[in-house]
Amino acid sequence: MADDKNKDRIYELTKQRNEYMQQGKTLEEVKVLKELAELTEKVYGEESNENIQILNELGGTLKYTGEFEIAVNAIIKAKRIIEKNYGKEIVPYATCNLNLAEVYRFMKKFDEIEELYLETMEIYQKNNLHNDYLYASVCNNLGLFYQDTGRFQDALDLHKKSLEILEKLPEYKLQYATTLSNMVLPYLKTGEKEKSEEVLAKSLKLIENTVGKEHGLYSASLNNMAIQYYNEGEFEKALKYFEESAEICKKSFGENSGNYKSLLQNIEIVKERLGKNE
Repeated sequence: MADDKNKDRIYELTKQRNEYMQQGKTLEEVKVLKELAELTEKVYGEESNENIQILNELGGTLKYTGEFEIAVNAIIKAKRIIEKNYGKEIVPYATCNLNLAEVYRFMKKFDEIEELYLETMEIYQKNNLHNDYLYASVCNNLGLFYQDTGRFQDALDLHKKSLEILEKLPEYKLQYATTLSNMVLPYLKTGEKEKSEEVLAKSLKLIENTVGKEHGLYSASLNNMAIQYYNEGEFEKALKYFEESAEICKKSFGENSGNYKSLLQNIEIVKERLGKNE
């Protein structure tokens, strides 16, 4: 009877979590995921597939709220269970690699990240996922890592590959919009300003039409718009969009998130520039 009650609670929490994901309410989603992780291990067992999945998802989501230690521990635990029971060549192991690389990227621990991404790509290829959403994801995330490390043309090449896959998967239009948004800075850095403006406008429209203006992804696109205006010397517009982006980001991910802290730094930089101009 206790297990049945817990399974009902898991069902309720999973439904609630999916609603929070759709709404971009990451802080609320994290609270639900933590309770889900405890219940899932209790009901299904530490080495169950259900527990592997929830550990992976918990770790992948906590990076947004800055809870890096818990995130890393959850993903590494899932990886060890998978390796022990199934080996390293299956898709869930690769997905753990991808999530771990993303947590390290948010932490700016860049050593060995590229190796994790490339190992993930190799496993997906071996499992014939060349045209799957998962492969598009790793292309996109490796592209973001290359952006972080100044390899902008490499980043563009990978984002284009991601778009090529997602164009054939209409159910992932939000991920398609995100990839477009991720191309804004590489296009700027490689001197293709018109293309940068084109992908940004398209991304903003798609995200607004799909999830509205209070979603974390909309915040990310506003951040990209602010960067564009900053690079063009239009500091007042840059400040406006950085502040709008920060307000959404704070509501979605909390004050401890790396994205929010980065936006606050950008706001201070723009204010300093505006002060010098005056």
